[in-house]
Amino acid sequence: MAEVELTNISKTFEGAAHPVLHDISFAVKDTEFVSLLGPSGCGKTTLLRIIAGLEEQTSGKVTIAGNDMCRVAPRDRDMAFVFQNYALYPHFSVEDNISLGLRLRKIAKPEIEARVKATTEMLGLEGLLARKPRALSGGQRQRVALARALVRNPKVFLLDEPLSNLDAKLRDKTRGELRMLFKKVKGTVIYVTHDQIEAMTMSDKIVILQDGRIQQVGTPNEIYESPANIFVATFIGTPQMNILTNREIQAMGYALTGPKSGLEDFTCGIRPEDLDLSANPRQDWIEGTVDLCEPAGALTTLAISTAAGATLRCSTTLKWPPNQTRAWFSFKREHMHFFSSADGTRM
Repeated sequence: MAEVELTNISKTFEGAAHPVLHDISFAVKDTEFVSLLGPSGCGKTTLLRIIAGLEEQTSGKVTIAGNDMCRVAPRDRDMAFVFQNYALYPHFSVEDNISLGLRLRKIAKPEIEARVKATTEMLGLEGLLARKPRALSGGQRQRVALARALVRNPKVFLLDEPLSNLDAKLRDKTRGELRMLFKKVKGTVIYVTHDQIEAMTMSDKIVILQDGRIQQVGTPNEIYESPANIFVATFIGTPQMNILTNREIQAMGYALTGPKSGLEDFTCGIRPEDLDLSANPRQDWIEGTVDLCEPAGALTTLAISTAAGATLRCSTTLKWPPNQTRAWFSFKREHMHFFSSADGTRM
């Protein structure tokens, strides 16, 4: 395996007025699992294709194990790419799909057979080798695509939203299996997703993109607990963070000291789980109207509107009383986040 480093990568497509990637720099350590996370159209798949050599950057450099990949063809970069649509050959059997890359590289037949056997047993595909892709479920096709990548023993695995075609239950199950699989094979992984749950549960490190720019790079905990700006704060977390101006908070009758002495114009963020909640009146707590109650087993989420006009989401382990339309809440001051009202960056 190997470290991957991107330095000042920018990309502008021919005829386009604006770049789709702006000065992207980050490193992926050997055996590290890094997710590129962001909304649709933020440039994450384009970036992955540049790493693979399927797209050429307008400027900047990609290195693998310290070697500049500028003039290295995709087939010579020793990477395995798992596409969103799996890209299996429909007229080939599972075994032929998995072994094709090895046969094209003229690997000895006994070694091909040994690698295919070990990989298919690892992924539970040994009973499906004679089937064609049309006879497989979505989950089975996804495992075949992974097997085709794993059997090559590449330096780096590149995965472009490989779970997006699976139903919710299978996606949940496969997330954990993928993470354990790459730990077992000690793979260096760069994983594209728009799903924050996938990124948070699978990654050692997350690179958050918006409009072709890096917003934050960090561990899942760092990004959740110390978001770099309002975009990251509201993109990560379900339900998303409540964002309020200081004036809105003051209008609720809540006295709040800013992050800097004397500063009055700032924006405050508070996650739904960081509000104290009661169905009964509490002294000095803010009263609100319950507009929506969403019980979800262990947690219940309430949408609460206040007389000041602000609406907040609150998550609680309380079993909220049926038909209870009034709520009282208070902010956990130590869990509040402060952002500049001018540009949204963390203060």
